Amino acid sequence: MLVNGDKLIVTKKVASFLDEGDIVKVIDVDEGGMISFAFGIDFMHKGVMTTAECEKHFEKYVEKVAPTVTGEHINEIIRNSNIKAYTVFDKCTVVTCQLPNGFVIVESSACVSPENYDEEMGMTICMKKIEDKVWELEGYRLQEELYRESADSVESKCDECAYDCNRCNYENIPCTADCLFPTNAYIEEDEDDEEDDCLDTDLDCDECDDFDCPFNCNPNR
Repeated sequence: MLVNGDKLIVTKKVASFLDEGDIVKVIDVDEGGMISFAFGIDFMHKGVMTTAECEKHFEKYVEKVAPTVTGEHINEIIRNSNIKAYTVFDKCTVVTCQLPNGFVIVESSACVSPENYDEEMGMTICMKKIEDKVWELEGYRLQEELYRESADSVESKCDECAYDCNRCNYENIPCTADCLFPTNAYIEEDEDDEEDDCLDTDLDCDECDDFDCPFNCNPNR
């Protein structure tokens, strides 16, 4: 069921003002099934359609979101963590935080004079440090996941050409495959073939016109 604010993408041209791929925004759905929508630049134009027309010409638009770590995700991790606070030496707050996966973060905050010590302030400072650390850890985790997905993708592409790097079209993708060994194997195979050709001609290098020959057996060439 559509609600106000939903975005739809045109799948079939609508009259002369909406082409395939255009995005419209639902601004009202009444009880009778009539759907009001906005379209155009900054959604400045308005239109109305029935539910049947909507199903015929539109489908729900799902916006693509780039991979990111969200504040909501960080807050959920901290909410589900085991947190303990201690005061030491009458002027230092120590906070330990065991994350849901068991990883432990320890932070501290202290003042010079015990008379100025405020445990609540120390707790606030430590929790801010812990939150920053969780952001850093989760950023690394996401980056590693994306890297591994990219590496798997490259390896699957390498499978297509049997790891022949001389024919690789993926120079802008970080290659994780051990390409040098298979490529050298191909070169060695080619050299073996050339040696066979030389044997067939009794190694008569004077008559050889292969200037790329790897055996360098004719010093006059």
